[in-house]
Amino acid sequence: MPSALKGLKVVDLSQHLAGPFCTMLLADMGAEVFKIEPSWGDASRTSPQYPTVEGQSSYFMHVNRNKKSIVLDLKSEKGIRALKELVKISDVVVENFRAGVMDRLGIGYESLREINPGIIYASISGFGQEGPYVKRPSFDIIAQAMSGWMWLNSRETRGLNSGASFEPSCLAGSPGDTVPGLFCALSILAALRYRDVSGVGQRIDIAQTDSLMTLSGLALIRTLYTDSDADERARKPSASIHGVYEAKDGYTAIRVVGENAVVSVAETLGVDPSDIKSSSPVLKKWFKERTRSEISELLSDKVPCAPVLTDRELIIDPNVMEREMIVEMPHPKGFTYRTIATGIKFSETPVAIEALPPLLGADSVDVLKRLGYTDAEIKQLIDEGVTQTDA
Repeated sequence: MPSALKGLKVVDLSQHLAGPFCTMLLADMGAEVFKIEPSWGDASRTSPQYPTVEGQSSYFMHVNRNKKSIVLDLKSEKGIRALKELVKISDVVVENFRAGVMDRLGIGYESLREINPGIIYASISGFGQEGPYVKRPSFDIIAQAMSGWMWLNSRETRGLNSGASFEPSCLAGSPGDTVPGLFCALSILAALRYRDVSGVGQRIDIAQTDSLMTLSGLALIRTLYTDSDADERARKPSASIHGVYEAKDGYTAIRVVGENAVVSVAETLGVDPSDIKSSSPVLKKWFKERTRSEISELLSDKVPCAPVLTDRELIIDPNVMEREMIVEMPHPKGFTYRTIATGIKFSETPVAIEALPPLLGADSVDVLKRLGYTDAEIKQLIDEGVTQTDA
Protein backbone atom coordinates (compact mmCIF):
# COMPACT_ATOMS: atom_id res chain seq x y z
CA MET A 1 0.00 0.00 0.00
CA PRO A 2 1.53 3.38 -0.98
CA SER A 3 2.13 5.95 1.76
CA ALA A 4 2.65 9.70 1.51
CA LEU A 5 5.97 9.78 3.38
CA LYS A 6 7.48 6.48 2.23
CA GLY A 7 11.28 6.75 2.16
CA LEU A 8 11.46 9.56 4.71
CA LYS A 9 13.78 8.67 7.61
CA VAL A 10 13.29 10.32 10.99
CA VAL A 11 15.55 10.07 14.04
CA ASP A 12 13.33 10.49 17.09
CA LEU A 13 15.27 11.56 20.19
CA SER A 14 12.19 12.78 22.01
CA GLN A 15 10.36 11.41 25.04
CA HIS A 16 7.03 11.82 26.83
CA LEU A 17 4.39 13.25 24.44
CA ALA A 18 5.15 16.35 22.35
CA GLY A 19 7.98 14.90 20.24
CA PRO A 20 6.60 11.35 20.07
CA PHE A 21 3.21 12.70 18.97
CA CYS A 22 4.92 14.58 16.14
CA THR A 23 6.85 11.52 14.97
CA MET A 24 3.74 9.34 15.38
CA LEU A 25 1.95 11.51 12.83
CA LEU A 26 4.88 11.18 10.43
CA ALA A 27 5.10 7.42 11.01
CA ASP A 28 1.37 6.95 10.43
CA MET A 29 1.84 8.66 7.06
CA GLY A 30 4.63 6.26 6.12
CA ALA A 31 7.89 7.73 7.45
CA GLU A 32 10.45 5.33 8.90
CA VAL A 33 10.96 6.51 12.47
CA PHE A 34 13.98 5.40 14.50
CA LYS A 35 13.11 5.92 18.16
CA ILE A 36 16.32 6.32 20.16
CA GLU A 37 15.90 5.28 23.79
CA PRO A 38 18.13 4.96 26.86
CA SER A 39 18.52 1.52 28.44
CA TRP A 40 15.55 2.19 30.75
CA GLY A 41 13.35 3.32 27.86
CA ASP A 42 11.22 6.36 27.11
CA ALA A 43 9.73 7.83 30.30
CA SER A 44 6.26 7.02 28.97
CA ARG A 45 7.02 3.28 29.20
CA THR A 46 6.85 3.50 32.99
CA SER A 47 4.35 6.33 33.54
CA PRO A 48 2.06 5.41 36.47
CA GLN A 49 -0.74 7.66 35.16
CA TYR A 50 -1.96 5.25 32.49
CA PRO A 51 -2.94 1.56 32.46
CA THR A 52 -0.31 -1.09 31.88
CA VAL A 53 -1.27 -4.28 30.04
CA GLU A 54 1.01 -7.32 30.24
CA GLY A 55 3.89 -5.01 31.11
CA GLN A 56 3.16 -2.62 28.23
CA SER A 57 2.27 1.01 29.00
CA SER A 58 -0.85 2.23 27.19
CA TYR A 59 0.67 5.73 27.17
CA PHE A 60 3.79 4.56 25.33
CA MET A 61 1.78 2.35 23.01
CA HIS A 62 -0.50 5.19 21.96
CA VAL A 63 2.19 7.50 20.54
CA ASN A 64 4.87 5.02 19.46
CA ARG A 65 3.18 2.74 16.95
CA ASN A 66 4.83 2.33 13.54
CA LYS A 67 8.28 3.07 15.01
CA LYS A 68 11.55 1.19 15.46
CA SER A 69 13.19 1.14 18.92
CA ILE A 70 16.97 1.45 19.13
CA VAL A 71 18.72 1.64 22.48
CA LEU A 72 21.80 3.88 22.55
CA ASP A 73 23.78 5.28 25.44
CA LEU A 74 24.18 8.88 24.32
CA LYS A 75 26.56 9.62 27.18
CA SER A 76 29.09 7.25 25.64
CA GLU A 77 31.39 8.00 22.74
CA LYS A 78 30.33 4.85 20.90
CA GLY A 79 26.65 5.65 21.36
CA ILE A 80 27.14 9.13 19.89
CA ARG A 81 29.11 7.64 17.01
CA ALA A 82 26.29 5.22 16.19
CA LEU A 83 23.73 8.01 16.36
CA LYS A 84 25.75 10.15 13.96
CA GLU A 85 25.95 7.25 11.51
CA LEU A 86 22.17 7.05 11.64
CA VAL A 87 21.81 10.81 11.12
CA LYS A 88 23.98 10.54 7.99
CA ILE A 89 21.32 8.42 6.27
CA SER A 90 18.31 10.27 7.70
CA ASP A 91 16.25 13.30 6.72
CA VAL A 92 14.92 14.58 10.03
CA VAL A 93 15.90 14.75 13.70
CA VAL A 94 13.27 15.50 16.36
CA GLU A 95 14.12 16.26 19.99
CA ASN A 96 12.32 17.78 22.95
CA PHE A 97 15.02 18.18 25.57
CA ARG A 98 15.48 21.42 27.44
CA ALA A 99 17.44 23.98 25.41
CA GLY A 100 21.18 23.30 25.49
CA VAL A 101 21.07 19.60 26.40
CA MET A 102 21.68 18.38 22.85
CA ASP A 103 24.64 20.73 22.42
CA ARG A 104 26.21 19.45 25.64
CA LEU A 105 25.90 15.91 24.32
CA GLY A 106 27.64 16.94 21.09
CA ILE A 107 24.59 16.29 18.93
CA GLY A 108 23.15 19.79 18.54
CA TYR A 109 22.12 21.20 15.18
CA GLU A 110 25.52 22.65 14.28
CA SER A 111 27.25 19.34 14.99
CA LEU A 112 24.78 17.22 13.05
CA ARG A 113 24.54 19.44 10.00
CA GLU A 114 28.30 19.08 9.59
CA ILE A 115 27.77 15.40 8.85
CA ASN A 116 24.46 15.89 7.00
CA PRO A 117 23.98 19.42 5.59
CA GLY A 118 20.45 18.59 4.47
CA ILE A 119 19.20 17.51 7.88
CA ILE A 120 15.94 18.99 9.19
CA TYR A 121 16.51 19.41 12.93
CA ALA A 122 13.33 20.08 14.90
CA SER A 123 13.32 21.04 18.57
CA ILE A 124 10.24 21.23 20.79
CA SER A 125 10.56 22.96 24.17
CA GLY A 126 8.41 24.83 26.62
CA PHE A 127 9.46 28.36 25.74
CA GLY A 128 11.70 28.06 22.68
CA GLN A 129 15.44 28.03 22.14
CA GLU A 130 15.77 31.72 23.00
CA GLY A 131 14.01 34.02 25.44
CA PRO A 132 13.82 34.83 29.16
CA TYR A 133 12.27 31.45 30.10
CA VAL A 134 14.56 29.27 27.99
CA LYS A 135 15.92 27.30 30.96
CA ARG A 136 12.56 26.59 32.57
CA PRO A 137 11.18 23.03 32.45
CA SER A 138 7.70 22.67 31.00
CA PHE A 139 4.93 20.12 30.66
CA ASP A 140 1.38 20.34 29.34
CA ILE A 141 -0.03 22.04 32.43
CA ILE A 142 2.69 24.71 32.36
CA ALA A 143 2.15 25.36 28.67
CA GLN A 144 -1.60 25.73 29.14
CA ALA A 145 -1.01 28.13 32.04
CA MET A 146 1.66 30.28 30.38
CA SER A 147 0.00 30.47 26.95
CA GLY A 148 -3.22 31.94 28.32
CA TRP A 149 -5.25 28.82 27.55
CA MET A 150 -6.28 28.18 31.15
CA TRP A 151 -7.42 31.75 31.67
CA LEU A 152 -9.08 32.23 28.30
CA ASN A 153 -10.99 28.96 28.53
CA SER A 154 -12.20 29.80 32.02
CA ARG A 155 -13.54 33.07 30.60
CA GLU A 156 -15.09 31.46 27.52
CA THR A 157 -18.84 32.11 27.52
CA ARG A 158 -19.75 28.89 25.78
CA GLY A 159 -20.03 26.84 28.95
CA LEU A 160 -23.03 25.91 31.09
CA ASN A 161 -26.04 28.10 30.24
CA SER A 162 -23.88 30.04 27.77
CA GLY A 163 -21.73 31.34 30.60
CA ALA A 164 -18.11 31.11 31.72
CA SER A 165 -16.85 28.79 34.47
CA PHE A 166 -14.30 31.32 35.86
CA GLU A 167 -12.23 28.36 37.12
CA PRO A 168 -8.90 27.78 35.33
CA SER A 169 -8.35 24.13 34.46
CA CYS A 170 -6.50 21.95 31.97
CA LEU A 171 -8.12 20.80 28.76
CA ALA A 172 -8.06 17.03 28.33
CA GLY A 173 -5.66 15.25 26.02
CA SER A 174 -2.59 17.32 26.93
CA PRO A 175 -2.90 19.92 24.13
CA GLY A 176 0.15 21.64 25.60
CA ASP A 177 2.07 18.70 24.12
CA THR A 178 -0.02 17.50 21.19
CA VAL A 179 -0.55 20.92 19.61
CA PRO A 180 3.21 21.67 19.51
CA GLY A 181 3.70 18.14 18.15
CA LEU A 182 1.25 18.90 15.37
CA PHE A 183 2.97 22.22 14.61
CA CYS A 184 6.31 20.41 14.55
CA ALA A 185 5.08 17.82 12.05
CA LEU A 186 3.66 20.57 9.82
CA SER A 187 6.89 22.58 9.97
CA ILE A 188 8.97 19.50 9.13
CA LEU A 189 6.95 18.91 5.97
CA ALA A 190 7.38 22.57 4.98
CA ALA A 191 11.15 22.39 5.63
CA LEU A 192 11.39 19.22 3.54
CA ARG A 193 9.60 20.97 0.70
CA TYR A 194 12.09 23.84 0.91
CA ARG A 195 14.96 21.35 0.91
CA ASP A 196 13.53 19.74 -2.22
CA VAL A 197 13.79 23.12 -3.94
CA SER A 198 16.99 24.49 -2.40
CA GLY A 199 18.91 21.47 -1.17
CA VAL A 200 19.29 23.21 2.19
CA GLY A 201 18.30 21.77 5.57
CA GLN A 202 17.37 23.92 8.54
CA ARG A 203 16.67 24.22 12.26
CA ILE A 204 13.08 24.32 13.52
CA ASP A 205 12.26 25.87 16.90
CA ILE A 206 8.81 24.97 18.27
CA ALA A 207 7.71 26.32 21.67
CA GLN A 208 4.70 24.87 23.49
CA THR A 209 3.51 28.35 24.46
CA ASP A 210 3.90 29.73 20.92
CA SER A 211 1.87 26.88 19.46
CA LEU A 212 -1.01 27.25 21.91
CA MET A 213 -1.08 31.02 21.41
CA THR A 214 -1.28 30.53 17.65
CA LEU A 215 -4.14 28.08 17.96
CA SER A 216 -6.09 30.28 20.39
CA GLY A 217 -5.24 33.54 18.61
CA LEU A 218 -8.85 34.39 17.81
CA ALA A 219 -9.61 34.50 21.55
CA LEU A 220 -7.03 37.27 21.93
CA ILE A 221 -8.17 39.42 19.03
CA ARG A 222 -10.71 41.34 21.12
CA THR A 223 -8.02 42.11 23.70
CA LEU A 224 -5.66 43.36 20.99
CA TYR A 225 -8.26 45.64 19.43
CA THR A 226 -10.19 46.93 22.46
CA ASP A 227 -9.55 48.16 25.99
CA SER A 228 -11.49 45.29 27.52
CA ASP A 229 -10.11 41.94 28.68
CA ALA A 230 -11.48 38.39 28.75
CA ASP A 231 -12.57 38.56 32.40
CA GLU A 232 -14.47 41.78 31.90
CA ARG A 233 -16.20 40.48 28.78
CA ALA A 234 -17.12 37.17 30.41
CA ARG A 235 -18.95 38.90 33.26
CA LYS A 236 -21.39 40.62 30.90
CA PRO A 237 -24.68 38.79 30.17
CA SER A 238 -24.41 36.60 27.09
CA ALA A 239 -26.17 38.15 24.09
CA SER A 240 -26.93 34.79 22.49
CA ILE A 241 -27.48 31.11 23.22
CA HIS A 242 -24.13 29.56 22.46
CA GLY A 243 -23.19 27.00 25.07
CA VAL A 244 -24.11 23.90 27.05
CA TYR A 245 -27.43 23.14 28.75
CA GLU A 246 -28.34 20.43 31.21
CA ALA A 247 -30.64 17.71 29.85
CA LYS A 248 -32.46 14.90 31.67
CA ASP A 249 -29.60 12.47 30.98
CA GLY A 250 -26.54 14.68 30.56
CA TYR A 251 -25.74 17.83 28.61
CA THR A 252 -26.48 19.29 25.19
CA ALA A 253 -24.48 21.85 23.22
CA ILE A 254 -26.44 24.33 21.13
CA ARG A 255 -25.94 27.51 19.12
CA VAL A 256 -28.91 29.81 18.51
CA VAL A 257 -27.66 32.95 16.78
CA GLY A 258 -29.75 35.24 14.58
CA GLU A 259 -33.43 36.15 14.46
CA ASN A 260 -34.46 33.26 12.24
CA ALA A 261 -32.82 30.73 14.52
CA VAL A 262 -34.46 32.26 17.61
CA VAL A 263 -37.92 32.16 16.01
CA SER A 264 -37.44 28.58 14.82
CA VAL A 265 -36.40 27.37 18.28
CA ALA A 266 -39.22 29.31 19.95
CA GLU A 267 -41.78 27.65 17.66
CA THR A 268 -40.40 24.21 18.48
CA LEU A 269 -40.46 24.89 22.21
CA GLY A 270 -43.91 26.49 22.00
CA VAL A 271 -42.77 29.71 23.69
CA ASP A 272 -42.45 33.37 22.81
CA PRO A 273 -39.17 34.34 21.06
CA SER A 274 -38.46 36.66 24.01
CA ASP A 275 -37.95 33.55 26.15
CA ILE A 276 -35.13 32.32 23.94
CA LYS A 277 -32.32 33.85 25.98
CA SER A 278 -29.22 32.29 27.41
CA SER A 279 -30.35 32.41 31.04
CA SER A 280 -34.09 32.00 30.46
CA PRO A 281 -35.72 29.73 33.13
CA VAL A 282 -38.17 28.55 30.47
CA LEU A 283 -35.33 27.44 28.22
CA LYS A 284 -33.38 25.69 30.98
CA LYS A 285 -36.54 23.91 32.19
CA TRP A 286 -37.33 22.68 28.68
CA PHE A 287 -33.87 21.14 28.32
CA LYS A 288 -33.95 19.48 31.75
CA GLU A 289 -37.26 17.79 30.99
CA ARG A 290 -35.91 16.02 27.88
CA THR A 291 -33.18 13.56 27.04
CA ARG A 292 -30.30 14.50 24.78
CA SER A 293 -31.66 12.35 21.96
CA GLU A 294 -35.09 13.95 22.24
CA ILE A 295 -33.53 17.42 22.13
CA SER A 296 -31.40 16.54 19.10
CA GLU A 297 -34.39 15.05 17.28
CA LEU A 298 -36.42 18.22 17.80
CA LEU A 299 -33.72 20.84 17.18
CA SER A 300 -30.74 19.51 15.23
CA ASP A 301 -32.36 20.14 11.82
CA LYS A 302 -33.08 23.76 12.81
CA VAL A 303 -29.93 24.92 14.62
CA PRO A 304 -26.52 23.41 15.43
CA CYS A 305 -27.30 21.09 18.33
CA ALA A 306 -25.63 17.93 19.63
CA PRO A 307 -25.31 15.82 22.78
CA VAL A 308 -22.20 16.23 24.92
CA LEU A 309 -20.78 12.74 24.63
CA THR A 310 -19.03 11.06 27.53
CA ASP A 311 -15.82 9.15 26.88
CA ARG A 312 -17.69 5.83 27.06
CA GLU A 313 -20.27 7.08 24.59
CA LEU A 314 -17.66 8.51 22.26
CA ILE A 315 -15.77 5.26 21.68
CA ILE A 316 -18.94 3.51 20.48
CA ASP A 317 -20.46 6.44 18.60
CA PRO A 318 -21.61 5.38 15.10
CA ASN A 319 -19.66 8.14 13.37
CA VAL A 320 -16.48 7.24 15.26
CA MET A 321 -16.95 3.58 14.32
CA GLU A 322 -17.75 4.32 10.69
CA ARG A 323 -14.64 6.48 10.33
CA GLU A 324 -12.51 3.84 12.06
CA MET A 325 -11.15 6.21 14.68
CA ILE A 326 -10.71 3.41 17.22
CA VAL A 327 -8.08 0.89 16.14
CA GLU A 328 -7.86 -2.63 17.55
CA MET A 329 -5.11 -5.15 16.77
CA PRO A 330 -3.97 -8.41 18.40
CA HIS A 331 -0.77 -7.97 20.41
CA PRO A 332 1.80 -10.79 20.68
CA LYS A 333 1.67 -10.41 24.46
CA GLY A 334 -1.85 -11.84 24.33
CA PHE A 335 -4.07 -8.77 24.62
CA THR A 336 -5.94 -6.51 22.20
CA TYR A 337 -4.03 -3.35 21.38
CA ARG A 338 -6.39 -0.38 21.28
CA THR A 339 -5.62 3.18 20.28
CA ILE A 340 -6.91 6.28 18.52
CA ALA A 341 -6.27 6.63 14.79
CA THR A 342 -4.73 9.68 13.20
CA GLY A 343 -7.67 11.69 11.89
CA ILE A 344 -6.46 12.19 8.33
CA LYS A 345 -8.04 10.53 5.28
CA PHE A 346 -6.10 10.42 2.00
CA SER A 347 -7.62 9.11 -1.23
CA GLU A 348 -4.38 7.65 -2.60
CA THR A 349 -2.02 7.20 0.35
CA PRO A 350 -3.99 5.93 3.34
CA VAL A 351 -2.81 6.64 6.86
CA ALA A 352 -2.36 3.31 8.63
CA ILE A 353 -1.13 1.63 11.78
CA GLU A 354 0.91 -1.19 10.29
CA ALA A 355 3.33 -1.94 13.13
CA LEU A 356 2.64 -2.31 16.83
CA PRO A 357 4.60 -0.19 19.31
CA PRO A 358 8.07 -1.72 19.62
CA LEU A 359 9.50 -3.49 22.63
CA LEU A 360 12.51 -1.70 24.09
CA GLY A 361 15.52 -2.24 21.81
CA ALA A 362 13.57 -4.47 19.43
CA ASP A 363 15.30 -3.00 16.37
CA SER A 364 18.74 -2.18 17.76
CA VAL A 365 20.56 -5.01 15.99
CA ASP A 366 18.84 -4.64 12.63
CA VAL A 367 19.43 -0.89 12.49
CA LEU A 368 23.07 -1.18 13.53
CA LYS A 369 23.58 -3.77 10.78
CA ARG A 370 22.08 -1.34 8.28
CA LEU A 371 24.67 1.18 9.45
CA GLY A 372 27.47 -1.27 8.65
CA TYR A 373 28.22 -2.70 12.08
CA THR A 374 29.36 -6.32 12.11
CA ASP A 375 27.92 -9.00 14.41
CA ALA A 376 31.10 -8.84 16.49
CA GLU A 377 30.93 -5.06 16.83
CA ILE A 378 27.26 -5.20 17.81
CA LYS A 379 28.00 -7.87 20.43
CA GLN A 380 30.70 -5.65 21.86
CA LEU A 381 28.31 -2.69 22.03
CA ILE A 382 25.78 -4.87 23.86
CA ASP A 383 28.43 -6.16 26.27
CA GLU A 384 29.56 -2.60 27.00
CA GLY A 385 25.98 -1.40 27.61
CA VAL A 386 26.01 0.97 24.64
CA THR A 387 22.99 -0.78 23.16
CA GLN A 388 20.62 -3.60 24.00
CA THR A 389 17.94 -5.75 22.40
CA ASP A 390 14.54 -6.97 23.53
CA ALA A 391 15.84 -10.55 23.75
